[in-house]
Amino acid sequence: MSQSISFALDDANHEIENLRKQEYAMASGYTLDLETLRWSTSDSQSYVMVARDHQQMVSTMRGELITDQTLLEKKLECPWAFPKHLQWPAILLSRAATSKSHQSQGLNLVLRYWFLKMAQHHGIPLVVGTFVSGSPRQNTLLDMGYQFFENTLGWQQSTYRSLRPVIVVVLDMTTHGQHALDYCEQKLGNKLSYTFEGSFPDLRYVRNL
Repeated sequence: MSQSISFALDDANHEIENLRKQEYAMASGYTLDLETLRWSTSDSQSYVMVARDHQQMVSTMRGELITDQTLLEKKLECPWAFPKHLQWPAILLSRAATSKSHQSQGLNLVLRYWFLKMAQHHGIPLVVGTFVSGSPRQNTLLDMGYQFFENTLGWQQSTYRSLRPVIVVVLDMTTHGQHALDYCEQKLGNKLSYTFEGSFPDLRYVRNL
């Protein structure tokens, strides 16, 4: 297919690293050491989804399936002190990057849609994310039904350094999952023409930072 969505294998790691570094170098609201974006053990344990346009990788997003509160808190860089009960497993979406040439095509939302479809398929109860306030995706996630909480500590523990308030978001798939999927389908329209290749993989869990 000329435009496709698939789960990447480890042999695509250099392509993914390059796309991450290329786009994160222009990030606003935070700073980071770009070497943090190199393919890691947690990438191999995760699900890394990619979009390709005529074989060129143009977008990527990582989903980490987590069953341990301590590990989730380390990844979010804050304690889970929010008025939302954690249910396991939860999938944490991160490391999203889209090539500048394709940033008007809604590919971040396309990849998120397929991760939500995967969560629905496997009965994963929660989808979690984090970003600095003012992100372009903020209003979209509100409309999808995500709950928003502020991480008052910000990002200071790893190579990320937040320059604006940090938000943690949670989508309860039981109560808002179908609404979120319907929203994506309505919002994206023919942009969902990127063909999903393969099937949803078996569950595996991240154990590393």
